Amino acid sequence: MTSREAAKTTDTATDPADRVAGADESYDLAERLFGWTAPIQFAWVLRDDPGHDAVVDWATALAHGGFGRRIVRTRVPVARDRWVRSDRPPTVYAEPTVVDEDAVGAWLDRRLRDVELDPAAGRGFTVEYAHTRSGRVVLTLLVSHMIADGHAVHDALRDARRSVENRLGSVRGLPTASEVSGWSGVRGDLADAASQVPAIVRATAVIARAGVRAVLGRSAAAAPVSDAPEGVGAAVDRPAPPQRDADTTLAVVDIPREQWEARAAALGGTPNSLFTAVLTSVLRGTGHVMPPGGTRVCIAVDTRSDGDDRANASGGVWIRLAGPVGPDTGLATIRRSSKEAFARYAVTDDAVVDHLQAIARLLPDVVLGRLMKAIPGPDVTVSNLGAAPGDSMAPLGAPAERFAIRAVMQGRSAADRRAQGPALAAWSVQYADTVTVTVFGIHPDLVGDTAGLRNTLSSELTRWGLDHRFW
Repeated sequence: MTSREAAKTTDTATDPADRVAGADESYDLAERLFGWTAPIQFAWVLRDDPGHDAVVDWATALAHGGFGRRIVRTRVPVARDRWVRSDRPPTVYAEPTVVDEDAVGAWLDRRLRDVELDPAAGRGFTVEYAHTRSGRVVLTLLVSHMIADGHAVHDALRDARRSVENRLGSVRGLPTASEVSGWSGVRGDLADAASQVPAIVRATAVIARAGVRAVLGRSAAAAPVSDAPEGVGAAVDRPAPPQRDADTTLAVVDIPREQWEARAAALGGTPNSLFTAVLTSVLRGTGHVMPPGGTRVCIAVDTRSDGDDRANASGGVWIRLAGPVGPDTGLATIRRSSKEAFARYAVTDDAVVDHLQAIARLLPDVVLGRLMKAIPGPDVTVSNLGAAPGDSMAPLGAPAERFAIRAVMQGRSAADRRAQGPALAAWSVQYADTVTVTVFGIHPDLVGDTAGLRNTLSSELTRWGLDHRFW
């Protein structure tokens, strides 16, 4: 067992799933301080209509599982807020108009942009669907990133499927609000506050070391904040694009799975390194000015183990790509850099961002807000979600024809998106004979035009020798 695995085992003992901690606490802070919300969208195109009652049963089963939660705020300083069961019934929206086949993507984009979730109050997800003119059904699950990561959604889909088949048996594991009220709740909060003292001591030491390194001349955005190695590349001499107050952009594209895997192997890499390379080249194709040291890429990491019922257990490693990225350079450098970053992540525990939360509970909101906005983000974030489980591909029984996963951040101004990365985020998922890639354009000046983002993405996929079809 590595030291990080040992730490995770220890954390599991001291960080029970009913406490708002880790990534879910970060999303809670972002929503509470800035009004930023992060819905995840799972989307399916079903050949046959399952019927409204089946959709409602499925949504009810999801509410009986890990999605059925809300927050009870702590009454003790330093203690973490608590997740409790929510009895709020699920929301199911049926689109009243029929959707054209070529408008499925636009309908899903609109539902993702317009969704209003309130996970702290117990409204952390919604289910929506529409009929197409061909008789298909477009089904979407919209769930707050505060209450789930991708792995947690897959688990919830599996449990909901089994719950529906067993006529909605409950799989609840969180306490009710009444169980943690009164003096028993205060005792629990006091115990949790006491358990946080060692974390505060560790966090203070890590952040102090990072400050010393910065004084000695190390880049505050390189090793202390991330796993990104210090590179030797210089910034590209390219003028910055003109500033504009543009909205975020979205794109969903299907690629033949066999072709994707064969291309990765031919270039000396894996589907993960190919995904990283393609999206890095897409970002550079938008006119992004590469910072000194190279393009900063964050690769998502699933830190959830079996039996882990935390709301959000996501993590990430950073790499820097200073040289050119393209099919002519191959994937060996990206593959090696990624493996080294994963290895460092498994055995080290010195990233500043991993320790800020323990200190954050001691800070006034105004100071905390400034600190959160000062943390540098990557240039691009990639999340290879791998092969979709069978239960995720067939939420209502029959396997879906098409499937996509993505997330957005709502509520960030153009100025915020310009100042703090990432500029671009993307997800990929494999199923049947398809790889579906979803792209979220964030930087208002670089990817603020939907047609421009799609054109750049299409050009790069073609350059990499990959056939593709947009939703």
